[in-house]
Amino acid sequence: MNIAISKRTIQNLLITLALLCLAGTGAYLAWQNNLLERFLPHWELQGTEPALGAVTAFFAPDIENGYEAWLTQVCIGMSEDGCGLLHNMYGETVWQALDTSDSKFLQANTTLLEDVETLENGHHIWKLNVEVRFLDPQGAEQTNRMQTYVQVSFDKESRTWRLERILFDQEIEQRYGGQS
Repeated sequence: MNIAISKRTIQNLLITLALLCLAGTGAYLAWQNNLLERFLPHWELQGTEPALGAVTAFFAPDIENGYEAWLTQVCIGMSEDGCGLLHNMYGETVWQALDTSDSKFLQANTTLLEDVETLENGHHIWKLNVEVRFLDPQGAEQTNRMQTYVQVSFDKESRTWRLERILFDQEIEQRYGGQS
């Protein structure tokens, strides 16, 4: 029994095999270089409210309620370590700056712009847009818009993101080239 394969069939088979190898190599390289992220739909992070709420409370305190109320409000959306850092390291300094600004904070809104980086410890760095409305010392309503970076962690128990800390300007400059 002889099997006859034409030259044309062999050529078609080789071309198909070459195209499959080329497509496979292209897909592998696109995956390795994260090029697929540009074309695939992005899934919105779930459970971001506590972390974003903590940042909002941080930037728009109710001065009349005092320092302890501000700490409590911010810490609601923070991890235990993050809240400890706020209490022990920089909370009082930030509060004094806010308290002496002679501004009355009306409202703040915080929006997640980008999940920038995942750190070795599993924490993430987010780039946020923060918009704060306030009355200046003359009573005129003003709006301050800024971008900042924060470190957050995922609480598996509550399935929510918690604020660890807000990055300092020097860190942002060093890590991200001052893209705030």
